[in-house]
Amino acid sequence: MHITTWLDTLHADHSDGIDSDLKALGAKTYCFLTDRQVSHQIECLSGSLGTMRQNLRRAVIAYTLYTRQIDRIQDRVSKDFCREHCDRPPVGCCNAKHCDIFTPSDYFLYQPSPLAMQLAQAIGRLQKLEDGQGQAARAVYRGQYCPYLTDQGCTLRLFKSPRCTHYLCQTVGDDLQVRYGAKGEDFARIMVETSSRTLAGCADFTNPEVLTSAREMLTV
Repeated sequence: MHITTWLDTLHADHSDGIDSDLKALGAKTYCFLTDRQVSHQIECLSGSLGTMRQNLRRAVIAYTLYTRQIDRIQDRVSKDFCREHCDRPPVGCCNAKHCDIFTPSDYFLYQPSPLAMQLAQAIGRLQKLEDGQGQAARAVYRGQYCPYLTDQGCTLRLFKSPRCTHYLCQTVGDDLQVRYGAKGEDFARIMVETSSRTLAGCADFTNPEVLTSAREMLTV
């Protein structure tokens, strides 16, 4: 299901925060999204998540605006390659529950901030909601691996974990270097570094350098 179509299925039960969320988040630059896509996504998610505290709700929406941009970048540079040239089909990099953001040991080792923990928990809950589109499409789930992996690919577009959002295997990285030269190599390196970094705070869930390097890579 297209992201816009899925957003339209959300119930806007609480509209009180929509205008303020649009003002806070909509004025920022999202170079891989149109203004209409940004405002529509903020409106739909704000109305659906209206019972969340404002700072958490905005952190969730900001995260999805970031992941949607990464999704669009991967539409252009890697998804077709993965589909046609994966070394480990049909599972590929989805060989475990990488959708989980924190393991129990992470809480003790890295001591993420309270808001980071709440953001991770919210994303985990919303993964199940977004996964409903795969169930509605009667996708065949490959249950022995990631719970969101199906015969049609991942059912998540907006609520992938930071690890899944940024992960690129070496084969994809090599292909990006061949097609885009040094800029493709830089993009792959930043993506891989971001996929494995410690998530101590909400800022660690995303990386603006990824978007900057992607823009440079794709600028002709």
